[in-house]
Amino acid sequence: MGLDDLKHKNVANAAKILAVLVATCLLRYIESFTVIFSYNQVGIVPSIVAMLVLLSGICATTGLFRGMMWGFIPLYFFIPAATMFFGISIIPFLPSLISPEFRSIAILTLNSIVLLFAVFLLLRMMDSNTILQTENS
Repeated sequence: MGLDDLKHKNVANAAKILAVLVATCLLRYIESFTVIFSYNQVGIVPSIVAMLVLLSGICATTGLFRGMMWGFIPLYFFIPAATMFFGISIIPFLPSLISPEFRSIAILTLNSIVLLFAVFLLLRMMDSNTILQTENS
C-alpha cells in the first residue's frame, strides 16, 4: 500500500465522515423541515428555503458518501443555510452542552469549523489530483 493509496483512503474516509455528519443533522432536526408540508404557512418563502436546505443536505450526503467531488457544492449551501435559517448544528448534541445564552455562538463556531474542514478537504482532493474510485466506476 503506497502513500497515494493511503492519501486516497484518508480523503475518502473524511468525505464519508462529512456525509455522516450531514445525514445525522438532517435526521436529528427533521422536525424543522416539516414547514414544507404544513398547511398553516405564513408564506411560501419559508417552505422554499426549507425545501432547498433539505434537498441540499440530501444531495450533499449522497455525493459525499459516494466520494464524488460534486457533493461539496450542496454542502457549501447546506452548512450556512442551516446555520442562518434554522440555527442547527452540523455536529450533533455538542451545542446542548453549552449554556443557552452562548449556544448560538457555539453553533456558528462549530459549523464554521466544519465548513472550513470541507473547504480544506476539497482543496486537498484537487491539489493531489485524487480521483476517488467511485468516480471512475
